[in-house]
Amino acid sequence: MKTLFLGSYGYGNLGDELCLIDALKQFPTDEAYAFSNDPAFTDGMVPGLKAFVRERPEAREMGFERVVLGGGGVGFMPSIRDSLHWMWDQFRNGAECHIHNIGVAKITDLEWAEAPEVQNVLKGLKSHTVRDDMSWFCTMLWPGVQTPGITLYPERKLPVDEELVSLLPKGQKLLGISITGQQLMRTALRVNGARVRAALEPYRDHIVVPIVSTVSLTDPEEDDVAGFNVFRDLYLQGFQVAGEEFLDKKWWRQNLTPLRLKGIIGALNVIFTQRKHNLIHAIGTQTKAVGIYPSIDDSIARIFFSLRDEMPQGSSQLSLTAHA
Repeated sequence: MKTLFLGSYGYGNLGDELCLIDALKQFPTDEAYAFSNDPAFTDGMVPGLKAFVRERPEAREMGFERVVLGGGGVGFMPSIRDSLHWMWDQFRNGAECHIHNIGVAKITDLEWAEAPEVQNVLKGLKSHTVRDDMSWFCTMLWPGVQTPGITLYPERKLPVDEELVSLLPKGQKLLGISITGQQLMRTALRVNGARVRAALEPYRDHIVVPIVSTVSLTDPEEDDVAGFNVFRDLYLQGFQVAGEEFLDKKWWRQNLTPLRLKGIIGALNVIFTQRKHNLIHAIGTQTKAVGIYPSIDDSIARIFFSLRDEMPQGSSQLSLTAHA
């Protein structure tokens, strides 16, 4: 079977490539092709792919027998609409279509979903799953949609790769910090100083490790190196920081993979994380986690709710007011 895997791949986010690794495991195939915005990036992260597709006309001519949309939070506009149009090209030529393990936001204008090609795909899906309870509720608002299953982030069960663990200090307590470069988060950090300092106080005897899972080449909002440096300037005076190479974007691109990142997170004592898939890694390795995020963003809270029975002992949420 010849399968096309669609998703938010090649944008510098290891969480999305982690979802692709899971999709390949869940949908084994003779020939695996994937959309990627940056094939060189995805190829270095995900084993088992034959080749990449970047443009819709190219995919249309390749005659896939199966299409799997499964990777990251693609359930927002215009990503979901565009992905379903890509699927329609293959569906009308007899390909089976699957939506697997996607995150879905609430979309208030559903005119896109009423298009005939979208309705044909939604009604003709071979399988349909989303990753959490809230994504299920949001999906059920779409007209003509099948009732989806809920996967609960199956990528949390993927194995760790401990290749880079030797870079971490041995015999020390380790605190991971994972913060995005989003302006909204910068504002939230600056106006919640007392709460953030209080949350960090119990870990004064820990060595800090930068946890970088997203480095976009074009979007400064998706730059975890910048996010960590803002957090360091605001809150890490007096803390020792190890793993400075993780902040070198060239080194990061050449050495980090989704499962190597999971190995690093598994070696921590605790992680403060705004990134969803770093929380998923923490759950998979049972590393204590503090979900830190602007209060208007529910993505971390969704995971705490949906995986509440698997949350590492002592984990908690730190929801920050996002305005002055």
